[in-house]
Amino acid sequence: MQPRLILLDADGVLWRGAEVIPQAPAFIRRAQAAGIRCVLVSNNAGPDRAAYLAKCLKLGLAFAEHDIFSVNYLAGPFIAQRYPDANVLVVGSEELTRSMREHCNVTSAEEWLAARGVPALSTGHGRAVTPADMALIRHVRSDLVFVGIDHNVNYLKLALACVAVQHGAGLIGANQDLTFPVEEGLLLPGNGASVRLIECVTGAQARFIGKPESPLINQIELETGCRRREMVMVGDRIATDIVFAQRAGVEAYLVLTGVTAAEAVPPNYTDATVAATLDDVARDLGLPEEQRR
Repeated sequence: MQPRLILLDADGVLWRGAEVIPQAPAFIRRAQAAGIRCVLVSNNAGPDRAAYLAKCLKLGLAFAEHDIFSVNYLAGPFIAQRYPDANVLVVGSEELTRSMREHCNVTSAEEWLAARGVPALSTGHGRAVTPADMALIRHVRSDLVFVGIDHNVNYLKLALACVAVQHGAGLIGANQDLTFPVEEGLLLPGNGASVRLIECVTGAQARFIGKPESPLINQIELETGCRRREMVMVGDRIATDIVFAQRAGVEAYLVLTGVTAAEAVPPNYTDATVAATLDDVARDLGLPEEQRR
């Protein structure tokens, strides 16, 4: 039986960096032709829904804004529900801070530093961290530290987060992915690498809200009205995408276009159907072929 809803991971399933996975646009069109809705499910907390939609349209991926479920979209409501009135220090993108601010009390690491006369020290500033900077950050206090991918991360922002955690702030990570795939088969540091650094320095144990944890699937179920047995998950990471599906009781496909190579799949693997590309997934689901023009 065909699903009503297909959950598609982004990095490694729909695109690698700025390049679309070749089979992705047609896969979505074929699913929609069969009356199946596709949604994007991403651990990346950097872009907001509008930014994700712009990228999808540029790459020919036929999503609407309400089809996009990412940790960026989820983080603010999650914090507001579980930690009402908490003051949150955010290490992450401007889009993440803006999205969270709609729901809870947030200050980005850059804002905290700038309010005290310390430059952001992002790419291009080139100024060394001074003893005065380090003396200042000793005074940081926050209820929570939330860490999302930050392409302008630097030593001082990470140090600020570490001090806040040592002063008692809870540590929450968008996701625990140590890497994310880009063009030419390369891997770059993921959000989990930054969270792991803070854990190692402070001895704290982070809580995560991205896959494989349950908040994303809960929100998708709520907003789409689809039951989990009516869903299928397509991902490229065993430890996140496939475990996410397993915990939710959702059928899963592991595609080999992202971080998982064929030789990395355990022998006699049964937790998901292994597929070389999205074309193989489409055939297995019985999606109609596109008509040639």
